[in-house]
Amino acid sequence: MPSPAGLEPNQQNLLEEILKGVPLCLTPSQAPEMDQEEALRIIDLAEIGGIPIVIDGGWAVDAHLGWQTRPHSDLDIAINQQYLLRFLGILSRLGYGHVPRDDHWEHNFVLQDGGGHQVDIHSYVRNDQGQIVGGVEYPGDSLTGQGKIGHAKIRCIKADWLVDFHLGFPFDENDYNDVKYLCNLHRLPLPSDYQTYEDARYTSKAQDPWTVLQQFNARLPQTTAEYLALINLLDKTQVERLSSETKAKFLEVQEAQSGAENVTIADLVKAGLRSGVLLIEDEQAIGVCELIPLAPPTSEEETANGGMRWQVRQLRLVKRADHASLFVFLLKAVINEAWRAGGNHLQVSPLDDITQPRPALPGRYDAADIGYASFYARAGFKRLEPVPASHWGIQHQ
Repeated sequence: MPSPAGLEPNQQNLLEEILKGVPLCLTPSQAPEMDQEEALRIIDLAEIGGIPIVIDGGWAVDAHLGWQTRPHSDLDIAINQQYLLRFLGILSRLGYGHVPRDDHWEHNFVLQDGGGHQVDIHSYVRNDQGQIVGGVEYPGDSLTGQGKIGHAKIRCIKADWLVDFHLGFPFDENDYNDVKYLCNLHRLPLPSDYQTYEDARYTSKAQDPWTVLQQFNARLPQTTAEYLALINLLDKTQVERLSSETKAKFLEVQEAQSGAENVTIADLVKAGLRSGVLLIEDEQAIGVCELIPLAPPTSEEETANGGMRWQVRQLRLVKRADHASLFVFLLKAVINEAWRAGGNHLQVSPLDDITQPRPALPGRYDAADIGYASFYARAGFKRLEPVPASHWGIQHQ
């Protein structure tokens, strides 16, 4: 099995250890489908084996509705890591084999049988206090939903969290229908991203998949007016002009780098200027994320890897703060700017920790000017320290 791109050797070894005894699926289907009969067979056998599983994904949506709304390519399952090997034993006896993929790791991988049925495994780790502290970190009380598939009452992701899990990613018509059904059934507000998509559908302007629209852009400030906007957004002020000294420094940086497009956050910091990325809608700054350098590398290994380490100091959206997609869009632009500046590590201390309960569907994603840990995780950040610390980071591969 080839080592997945971006997967550390230790993670690859752990994945191979977990899948020891599980055969490879040599001819994976290009159009897999998990029908209700097979989904119930897996759920029933897990129940008989005393293995608690929680249904996620499309089948979880239909479990809340009580009927199958569309074909499903797979059955998404959340499972405590301590039960995983027993569950894999059951699936192996049913003829399921591992389907290698580049993004697989020891807590998320796919199995398929000869009939084209796929099971997408998401395993998590609990500590002695019952908090989920590793693996796929399902937040809060998201695993406590109940629903029904056919004759079986099943455990599934709670409806509000299912909606939350659809946010921050590009989505298609199936995702829209899932979210719409859940919101209608449970009287939840339709998230702003999905409301924008719904409005576009009625004017025949909806893209598929739906992504951040072209009127949005995220970049370093390229003019003195944009740098002034960055400062005003960070400081929550309405200063009308830059000081002559700041303006001169900003222009000197651009001249030294032969143009605004070549300037990096490292260049700004070196010149004694604040560094950050603007979120722009139709040439108006509507958000900002400030970056600051961390201490220089301390170990020989860090020095050998090279690069600066950066930290998200604050992230603020003054408009469209209810759009999860824009929060993640800005965050991903910040990651790219950190790497473009030669950085090899970016970290953040989010408002909350995934182990601490919070309501799904936040009203604003930049709460406390920093945001929620679960959305940093969706952009690729991982926990840096055990709970209760809430430091998250992403490493440049």
